[in-house]
Amino acid sequence: MGNRRKNKNRPLPEKTGLAGMMQRGDTKLLNGLLIIFIVIFYGNVVYNTFALDDKYINTGNPQTSAGIKAIPDIFTSFYSHESGNAYGYRPLVRVSYALEYQFTKNYTWNPYFSHFINLLLYIIGVLILFRLLRRLLNNYTSWVAFFIALLYLMNPTHTEVVASLKNRDILLEFIFAFEAIWLFVRWADTGKNKYLYWGAFSYLLALLSKESAVVHLAVFPLVLYFFTDIPLKKLVKFGLGLAVIGLSVFLAPVVLFDFERNFGFIENPLFYEDNFFNKLATAFYILGFYLKQTIVPFPLRYYYGYNTIPVTNWADPVVWLSLVFYVGIFVVALKNLKQKKIISFIILFYLVHLSMYANIVMPVPGIVGDRFLFFASLSFAWLLVWVVVEYVLPYDLHQKRVPLKWLILPSFLALLYVAPAGYWVHIRNKQWYSEYTLYMSDMPYLKESVKANDLWAGQIMKRVGAELQKPVNPYRFIKKAISTAEYHFNKALELDSTFYSAWLNLGSIYSKIHGYQASLRYQAYLRRNDTVNAAKSEKEMKEYFKKAHYYFNQARKYRPGHANGLLYYNIAKTYEMEYRLDSAEFYYKKAIAIDSTFIGSRSKLANVYFKEGKFQQALKENEQIMKMEPGADIPYINMGNYYISFGDTATAIKYFEKAIVKGTRPEVGKLLSKFYTIRGDKQKAAYYRQKAEEAKKTYDPNKYSNLDKN
Repeated sequence: MGNRRKNKNRPLPEKTGLAGMMQRGDTKLLNGLLIIFIVIFYGNVVYNTFALDDKYINTGNPQTSAGIKAIPDIFTSFYSHESGNAYGYRPLVRVSYALEYQFTKNYTWNPYFSHFINLLLYIIGVLILFRLLRRLLNNYTSWVAFFIALLYLMNPTHTEVVASLKNRDILLEFIFAFEAIWLFVRWADTGKNKYLYWGAFSYLLALLSKESAVVHLAVFPLVLYFFTDIPLKKLVKFGLGLAVIGLSVFLAPVVLFDFERNFGFIENPLFYEDNFFNKLATAFYILGFYLKQTIVPFPLRYYYGYNTIPVTNWADPVVWLSLVFYVGIFVVALKNLKQKKIISFIILFYLVHLSMYANIVMPVPGIVGDRFLFFASLSFAWLLVWVVVEYVLPYDLHQKRVPLKWLILPSFLALLYVAPAGYWVHIRNKQWYSEYTLYMSDMPYLKESVKANDLWAGQIMKRVGAELQKPVNPYRFIKKAISTAEYHFNKALELDSTFYSAWLNLGSIYSKIHGYQASLRYQAYLRRNDTVNAAKSEKEMKEYFKKAHYYFNQARKYRPGHANGLLYYNIAKTYEMEYRLDSAEFYYKKAIAIDSTFIGSRSKLANVYFKEGKFQQALKENEQIMKMEPGADIPYINMGNYYISFGDTATAIKYFEKAIVKGTRPEVGKLLSKFYTIRGDKQKAAYYRQKAEEAKKTYDPNKYSNLDKN
């Protein structure tokens, strides 16, 4: 970092105990302090539940839920398989979840244990970084490396990596990539090839954690050039050899497996932008955004996407300001490259890591992301410490032991950063508590994001759905929440009128909630002979269903053949509630034609057949469900209901009892308990009462293809 100041040539009295440890920057002491800071400010993540996308790699992933036996499949498949996409090769992080499940398989997925592992990995990564920094800055007191590591770990953008279980891949990459750097430096220092081999192996683990580790191919030679005396020819051979290995591992999955990655417009509109100059201008706009987030990491957002970052052009002054800044620092880096000045390394390290996410090489999902600053933020921490050490402190830290009074000013300056940053880290970790708290916290800053509006509305509707399942109808008390969800779905459509999900969800609201509730009111008024209010409710019901059909037709317009048939299922269900059974039958059949495995459609079709008086066809559909899903309870409940309507209680009871064996909803157990109580069979009544209580805790209505309860 340079040597501007000279210390007075006086021997420093060596102290003992804690004072002596502080004086010489004792490794154990400083490691302990780093751990304490992490636990204080990040420790609250262990109380979080599952949040954004966690289900894709743990709770909802059948592969990792298979435990150790899934490991061979994990290494021969892509990271993600959803919606026709197959991409990403990150077997190591999935193995971590498979092992986690293996040793906790007698329990449900434990989010607290999973978050504790993430916290532990972050601690390990920071300690590895600190060890590396001590070596890179070995002509300074260890306190310099400590302050860099401290400011780095306190960067609020790291909360997304630590608090999101999905981002464990970044933590593993962090650990193995920086371990590889340390081993390569040891190799350059000692000439012992064992460090080279272990470094290559560690880097392989980083690549198997997350494919973005390919960027470290540029970092390794950079570190060796600046901080070791490795000959240039040897450095070139090292870089080329490692590049062959790294790129082979990086590209092999794409070649060997069926890679497919389709990006929607709302993920990143640059995928659909044909004008190269607009792409380049937007890339510099994005680099400007990252600069701002690096310096002032507020607000933080779990997702960006269209239209949070605009596709811009060279008329935008932000683009030019960003261009001037980045070209300027790049020139500074080049001018100081030959002299191996620290400022050059800091700049190049920052630029190398940002290059992956500037949308220059290729567009990035989500356009930008706070987590993409995880590695680049090290440069900011290092820069702050470098400025203080070189231009603020009135003494030189080029020595192993320093007077304790010399630590007062840098500690105070560090506190000025740590206090507000730590407070924001702590708050942000709490916001990651669940999907609901995360979406709610970020929504004020994501008003222009299509996906964020859709996700927040979806979370609201999950709560609405839970309320509607309660024995007492809460409709009038949750209308405000429903209106809020409608607002955000409509906001998503205002931003992108082709957005299928919002059309579908609005249709469901007007069909399954507003229309259904109006039909309940209509029937209630008819039973009371209140013709005036019945007529009013009937009119409302028809208007709601008409609006639902409009929304569904819009969804069908933009995605005519939805992969799982859900759209046609919802259209059919709306017709069924209107008692337009011929249309309901037509669309249930269409849903089955698109996705024959969706047994919800078959169950509803069977019920429509029964309403139409086609009992044999209803029986056939239920028998088909029994063959497709032997563990499903719904066909037995359907058959029981049919025989109840026939007046054949004995046969109905047999079917309901079979549903109990399969594991069914509490209402069936209650019905059987009541039946046997009336019959005087106390033993069976008690048995089915117990089954009803058990079902309250264990029954999952969505176990088989998200069967609808209404």
